[in-house]
Amino acid sequence: MDKKNAMMVLATTFADKGDWTVEQQFVLQMGSSYLLAHGIGTPLEKDAVTTVEVPAEGDYHLLVRTKNWTAFWSEGKTPGTFAVKVDGVADEAEFGLGCEGATRPERAAWYWQKGGTWHLTAGKHTLALHDLTGFDGRCDAIILTTSDEVPDRSLETYRALRASLLGPNEPVDKGTYDLVVVGGGMSGICAALAAARLGSKVALIQDRYILGGNNSSEVRVGLGGQINMAPYPSLGYLLNEIGPDRIGNARGAHHYQDWKKMDVVTAEPNISLFLGYTVTDAVMDGDKIRSVVAIEATRQDRIVLSGHTFADCTGDAHLAVLAGAETRMGREARSEYGESLAPEKADDYTMGVSIEWYCEDWNTPCTFPDSLDWGLHLDEETVEPVHRANWYWEVGMNDDQVADAEKIRDYGMYVAYSTFSYCKNRLAKKEDWECTHLVWVSHVSGKRESRRIIGDLVLREQDLTRPIPYEDGTCTTTWRIDQHYPDPRNAGKYPGAEWMSIGKLVPIDPYALPYRCFYSKDIANMFMAGRDISVTHIALGSVRVMRTCAMMGEVVGMAASICGKKQVLPRDIYTTYFEDLKALMRKGTGRTDVPYTQFYHQVDRTGHQAEDR
Repeated sequence: MDKKNAMMVLATTFADKGDWTVEQQFVLQMGSSYLLAHGIGTPLEKDAVTTVEVPAEGDYHLLVRTKNWTAFWSEGKTPGTFAVKVDGVADEAEFGLGCEGATRPERAAWYWQKGGTWHLTAGKHTLALHDLTGFDGRCDAIILTTSDEVPDRSLETYRALRASLLGPNEPVDKGTYDLVVVGGGMSGICAALAAARLGSKVALIQDRYILGGNNSSEVRVGLGGQINMAPYPSLGYLLNEIGPDRIGNARGAHHYQDWKKMDVVTAEPNISLFLGYTVTDAVMDGDKIRSVVAIEATRQDRIVLSGHTFADCTGDAHLAVLAGAETRMGREARSEYGESLAPEKADDYTMGVSIEWYCEDWNTPCTFPDSLDWGLHLDEETVEPVHRANWYWEVGMNDDQVADAEKIRDYGMYVAYSTFSYCKNRLAKKEDWECTHLVWVSHVSGKRESRRIIGDLVLREQDLTRPIPYEDGTCTTTWRIDQHYPDPRNAGKYPGAEWMSIGKLVPIDPYALPYRCFYSKDIANMFMAGRDISVTHIALGSVRVMRTCAMMGEVVGMAASICGKKQVLPRDIYTTYFEDLKALMRKGTGRTDVPYTQFYHQVDRTGHQAEDR
């Protein structure tokens, strides 16, 4: 299939996206951003519409790249379907049904679904995506072709097809920086701000259009941990500038004060902000990253950015993997580091993802589709009739947090929809839910753990609990070692597909994290900050909360500024310039003339720190 007999239109490039949502979380897994019909059970009102130029009159077959997102767990008809309109007329096919005759995993994969055949004249025609259900139908691309060929499902074929039909997509050079930060969560923001305020020229690349990561209005997880702790109590004022002045999970969008993060970053003249860009390639020069290539989610154009140092603040260690650094995922064996909390044998288990959601009681009755045909099987014993998800709504603990990222996210939504549907339609006391409206369901994963990058030092359980201080201590972790496991009652009912967790906590005293955990042992010019730093699975249970991650970013930004000024590399800070870093940490980079909002809360009847875990 080539340009002679086919044309491809990427859904995210539609001129009018209507009420459809641009979804860019899974570019590295399925090859593209796409449009998502995230109507929370109500069909989208406004279609996505665009105009295409047909080169020659003929009979064109309609192909749509889509998927059946519920097929992993249900044999019933998926609720995530949509229609494609050509010149205002709906094609005969209902898209999103999955590949007929395939096994369950294949039936849930992205594939090219064939629609009808259209006789089109040369010239302009309209295409529209018309949602049918509001339950997360998805469209990546449309092909109009005079060929009978239907591409296979492989990612390699898809990439080759894009290159053939869309032509070369050469990246535009966006300059050279002292520091390139990949990831705009709390750690990435603080790394960029700290370096910029110390005189570095910084690029901040964020794969979404909102900053804040798990603390943004897209995910809605509150901040955990303490700031402004010894030995460097000035660390954390930077986080105070951008963090919301309230706690809590799954609250209204305003609760997370996205504007504070954006205003502070955009006010910094030394930061060039690239929103909506996913880094897809790292160009290497020996053991150093020379530049990164990123693709934008809507236009899907590419850019290249070069730098002296780079910081992987992606949480998933995406940059590290692209660069060839050693990473780990899962639990280490007890014998490897002598950790009492580690399992006897190493395994692939990770803490999971929370998909936050909430509903509200209004004065008006409402209905919600019954998920009996496609949803999770629930009963009076297994249903959780609550109005709000929280940290313990956790999925994907036995899946691959990177390769299975879309499946994990989808299962979180599947559980949320099924729960609300059961409460509305089948709960013994469903009359109590007559006026309850499902107001919000996140379609962005709230992740706890995936890959960790190996640095010059790997922090262990006993470093935190004995404790064992190191000479290169920096910011302080205060959260207890907080490990999550499938809730035994839930796991008994849903083995391998658990969606509730329990937490087991081990107390620690405040502990200064070693600087050597913040740079790669393999990639000479790469820092890391956030939940992908150099720690074991057990130690991650303490350091992964966002106030702590933000302070890591502040330290990394300081170290990067020294690297830029002295033209040295991250390891050199430890071996030669650590006194310079200590001087910066004593001062901090945050303002102290703004309201102090990052108070520490200790609530929760189970003894967990706050509810933001």
